[in-house]
Amino acid sequence: MKNIAIGVIGAGLIGRKHLRKLAERSDYDLVGIADVNVDQVAAEHPKTRVFADYRQLLDEARPEAVIIASPNQLHAETGIECARRGIHILIEKPVTDTLDSAAALLTEVRKHGIKSLVGHHRRHHLQVRTLKALLGEGRIGDVVGVSAIWATHKPESYFDVAPWRSQAGGGPVLINLIHEIDFLRFTIGEILAVEAIASNRRRGFAVEDTAAALIEFDNGALGTFFISDSAVSPWTMEQGLGEAVEFPFSGQNSYRLMGRRGSLEFPNLLQWAQADGAQNWNQPIQAQHVHAGTIDPYVAQLDHFRDVIRGTALSLQPVEDGARSLIATLAVAEAATAGRRIDLRDRYAALAPALKDH
Repeated sequence: MKNIAIGVIGAGLIGRKHLRKLAERSDYDLVGIADVNVDQVAAEHPKTRVFADYRQLLDEARPEAVIIASPNQLHAETGIECARRGIHILIEKPVTDTLDSAAALLTEVRKHGIKSLVGHHRRHHLQVRTLKALLGEGRIGDVVGVSAIWATHKPESYFDVAPWRSQAGGGPVLINLIHEIDFLRFTIGEILAVEAIASNRRRGFAVEDTAAALIEFDNGALGTFFISDSAVSPWTMEQGLGEAVEFPFSGQNSYRLMGRRGSLEFPNLLQWAQADGAQNWNQPIQAQHVHAGTIDPYVAQLDHFRDVIRGTALSLQPVEDGARSLIATLAVAEAATAGRRIDLRDRYAALAPALKDH
């Protein structure tokens, strides 16, 4: 079968990761890279055409698909230009930076019929897919609730190299929580409403360093989430999965999911249940590990994108689904500021005009 001609737009931290993975592939042909740092990128990839303007990449290299790894605020514009040229997109998360731009992108994607995949790479972890399957088959019964933590201490250099991270929009809610929100939506179900509170007392920046959220799911489950980038702990998804060298492996569970017939800790997939399906606090509860292998989620994501383009698989997360994760995450930040519960149903419904004619 013919290889897929692909381009990469944005050769920053995540773009370079995609480029390394593509270099190992025999089913994709890298036909171009777009990045403002042309000379540096060209020196690193001497066999590939490098463009300063991504539109030149689209028009001259004529890829069948692209990976959009540019800054968040450029995602919508870039995706729209791809859609109008009939080019399929793997667009890094968050899908865009605002709800209006997400709706505009969604309109063009549907209008031109291109395939889309949002790069929430955790959906491709075997452990995550195993958890989703276990919940789907009722291993712990109906999910009653989830308790989760994401807590680590970002070094001062993290803020020194990018001062915007100490300003509004640069805190752990909008930078880190979106990964967790998407994970919760994928495994437990759609998020119906959120409440939140935030604090900046540890660092004293204009943006939060710590927040706590209450989450209501459409299926009736409730959740609590504590997130902080100013606390030393082993409880982050990255540390538990060992998915990034920047986060040394801890192997600790940062999620506890509780159901009518048992509970699961994640990512170790430790299941707790009573004998013979008992539901009685007077009975002992025992643990057993559920085995799940490990794979490189970025490799699995490229496998899936290939299959989506070739029409042998439906996208695990098209643009409209990525927009829902953005809606829920932005609502947490808003709820923390406004001090009120925010119902998301009207915001999800606002995406409908982008869909109704296609």
